Amino acid sequence: MSEPSAGAGIVVCPFEFGFWRPLWQVRLAQLAEHGVVLDPEAIPERPAHVGRDGPEWDIHRMEEVYLSGAGGFWLAWAEGVPVGYVGGQDIGNTLELRRMYVRADQRRRGIGTWLVRALVDHGAARGVKTVELWTAGDGPGRALYERLGFQATDGPGAAFRDVAERTGYTPGPDEIRMRLDVPSFQSRRDEGER
Repeated sequence: MSEPSAGAGIVVCPFEFGFWRPLWQVRLAQLAEHGVVLDPEAIPERPAHVGRDGPEWDIHRMEEVYLSGAGGFWLAWAEGVPVGYVGGQDIGNTLELRRMYVRADQRRRGIGTWLVRALVDHGAARGVKTVELWTAGDGPGRALYERLGFQATDGPGAAFRDVAERTGYTPGPDEIRMRLDVPSFQSRRDEGER
C-alpha cells in the first residue's frame, strides 16, 4: 500500500481489494443520499461480472477502469470510518475523473480536496497533463473543482474526444465539463508549500 495522506483525522489511501467492503459502505451512503436505500447485506463479497449498462460496472471492473495506466482510485476515512472516494480513468495520458463522493455529514472538512489532490498528484507523477470531468452546473462539486483550479469548458478537450465511448457515461442536461491543467496545478501547489 502506498503512503496514506492525512490531516485532521482524515486518511486518504489508494484502493486495494481489502477495501472492497468500505468502498461499498460509501457507495451505499451515496445511493441513500439520492433516495435509494439498500440493505448493507447487499454489498457484494467481490467484484461481479456485470455489463457496461449497470450503474456500478466500473467499480466491478476496478482493475480495468481505474487501476491501469495512470488511473487510480482512493478511499477516505474520517476517524476510521470510510467517508468518501475518488476514481480517475486513464484515457491516454489524460485522466477522466469519473467518481467523486464525500458523505454529506463529512463535507466541508477538506476531504474532497484531499481526494482530488491524491488523484491529480498520482497522475502528474505518471506524466498526465490534463484531468477532465462532468459535474452538476450548480452542485457542490463545482465549487470544489473551481477552488482546485478546474475551469468550465465548452465540452471535452481533444484528448477526450471519445470519452463517452471509453467511459460509457452520458452526461445529464444539467452537467458541465471542467478541465484542469495538471502542470499549472502542480505549480500552484509548489508555490503554496514555500
